[in-house]
Amino acid sequence: MISKQPAKRFAAWCTPLLAAAVLFTGCSQGSGTPTDSTSSNGQSSTPSATTEISFEAYSNYEKPLTKVVEAFEQQNPDIKVKMNLVPIDQLTETIEIKLSSKAKDLDVLFADTPLVMNYSVKGYLEPLDSLLPADAKVKWTKSAVETVSYKGELMAAPMNSSSQVLYYNKDIFEKKGIPFPDADKRMTWEEVRDLAKKLTSDDVYGFSFEQVGKAYQLLALADSLGAKMLSDDGLVSSGYSNSPEAVKAFQFYANLFNKDKVSPKIKKEESIDYFTSGKVAMFVSTNQNMPKIRDSGLNFGVTLHPYFAGQKVATPTGAWNVGISKYSEKKEASAKFIEFLTLGEGSKILFEEGGTLPPQIDLLNSIDTDPKYEQFPDNVIRIAAKESRETAVPRPKTPGYLEWETNMNKAFEDMKNGTDPQKALDAAVDVIDNQLKKYKDAAAN
Repeated sequence: MISKQPAKRFAAWCTPLLAAAVLFTGCSQGSGTPTDSTSSNGQSSTPSATTEISFEAYSNYEKPLTKVVEAFEQQNPDIKVKMNLVPIDQLTETIEIKLSSKAKDLDVLFADTPLVMNYSVKGYLEPLDSLLPADAKVKWTKSAVETVSYKGELMAAPMNSSSQVLYYNKDIFEKKGIPFPDADKRMTWEEVRDLAKKLTSDDVYGFSFEQVGKAYQLLALADSLGAKMLSDDGLVSSGYSNSPEAVKAFQFYANLFNKDKVSPKIKKEESIDYFTSGKVAMFVSTNQNMPKIRDSGLNFGVTLHPYFAGQKVATPTGAWNVGISKYSEKKEASAKFIEFLTLGEGSKILFEEGGTLPPQIDLLNSIDTDPKYEQFPDNVIRIAAKESRETAVPRPKTPGYLEWETNMNKAFEDMKNGTDPQKALDAAVDVIDNQLKKYKDAAAN
């Protein structure tokens, strides 16, 4: 489908001084000699009023986004949405290439929460405050708005959110004669570790993170101990990512694999299969994995995300947002689609079809009152909704998030494989701070 601009109405150019000429040039509606807008065979050659916008999106969302687009186009027949669905491992790179080259064929784009600041510093995104309703910000959770704002401006719109819960295998607990965790009582990380030791055997590990070695999930450990991972401007990691609090948090993580030996040294991609196949007794994972766990036939239960004893309750959050390319020539049509997707009917479709946690306060409130979410396993969504409003801690804001995350993830992998946490973190911040220097001038402007 080829994008076309709305036709100009030639009548708007007619004035009394040109009235006589109008009769011959076609400003008039009367018949006569073919004009610029009518071909010699009588067929209209006026360009179609349909505007096509290009939407770069994560391929995992194909099903719910297809339904959103269908509903939007039905209500807005003058706008067509062309979705370009890209796998996760290619999405960020594809968007970066297009934005850095000022491509005109990218209008709306997926923006991972920690990348919003990066795109903003680089001047890739169009501010949305003047394009969306004035009350838009109050319709999303505070944490969601915070993560998509830069220098007081809304740079992207929250599309969904996420939270974590602790799943457990009931059969393994029963086999060991251990009572199930209380669904309404939050365990401490220390209790989880001690319980994991009792549950670990020759063929079963007591505990595993879903996102083994990944900052998104592991940051909750440091957040619970009050560690601040980056400076306020997001440009310094030394003294933050390797602070005593951070070292203590990630020493706990490293011990799970090496000292306590209750966690398997596996990759993120293997983790959920380890749990659903009965190789792991307890599993911290996103609420979005509930359908897969349920459909596996596993006899499982669920409880709240852990925290360190006597410390702050902190849970991971953040997901996908949508923004408008600064170089888009169809910003108004793009904004109309974003409003539908993140504030209108599309947000409800995305929630119901995709099963992801919404950042919209009205949808979160509906989860609290809908009887559907009182019963297991759908109560996972109610738990996640409560966490997203009360305990969620966003990932650190920095224009160099990719550089920070890449090096931190390497440090986590090294710790898993036996490297001393202090040594791993010190090595990481040396590289990170050097890489963050390139953003200092841009962030100051």
